[in-house]
Amino acid sequence: MIKLDLPPKPIQLTTELQSRLTQEYKDTGKTVWKIDWLKTAVSDMSFGKCCFSEIRLCEESKYMEIEHFHSKNRYPDEVMEWGNLMPSCKKCNGTKLEHDTLNEPIVNPFVDNPKDYLFFKNYRYYPKNKNEIGHRTIDVLGLNDHNHFVSPRFKIGNEIIERLHDFKEIIQHLEVAGKRIRFISRLKNLLELGNREEEYAALVSTTILSDENFNDIKEILKLKGIWDDEFERLTTELEFCALLEE
Repeated sequence: MIKLDLPPKPIQLTTELQSRLTQEYKDTGKTVWKIDWLKTAVSDMSFGKCCFSEIRLCEESKYMEIEHFHSKNRYPDEVMEWGNLMPSCKKCNGTKLEHDTLNEPIVNPFVDNPKDYLFFKNYRYYPKNKNEIGHRTIDVLGLNDHNHFVSPRFKIGNEIIERLHDFKEIIQHLEVAGKRIRFISRLKNLLELGNREEEYAALVSTTILSDENFNDIKEILKLKGIWDDEFERLTTELEFCALLEE
């Protein structure tokens, strides 16, 4: 989970339309939010990812569900409220169900910074400083479900660690210009996977920044005069997305 900015609401979602659809839902229970342009706008809020688990949506069986952060049944007046409509995977939405987020808050990535509540360790989420909101967020959303989330994170994280280990070995032979250019390009491509628009950005960023090989690579490149502004930009992005324990 990463901090997200709530974009302006779609121009199609006028006050009149919002009011009319809200009343229609209250009268009939109809899924009035299933509108193509609205689904597109909600998906774009989180770069096409679940705003909680960060899995890429609309790929294979991972279709997007519009999640009502404040339960539509508990708080029907907010059923079409922009900012209450969020992109979610089926697993997170189905696990959260009718949880009362007003009386028992969980992390809202469009309002809260997940860094204040959560950290990653061994591919699992933990509440920072054992805080109640972080613990509840993990539990309510099922973020540590082994099959859906922990197992895929393990595979991705291990691959990153192995690639950083290989880069550490290669870095000793960077005197040849051609090898140097290819190495820099490959390393930057790896760091780019921690961009906030990428799947599992928090996991990737945390894994990279926590790995000793990355820190060694960074220091060696600085000594060789290879560490440039692009590396700085990529590292800043990693720091934005990472959920470190300290």
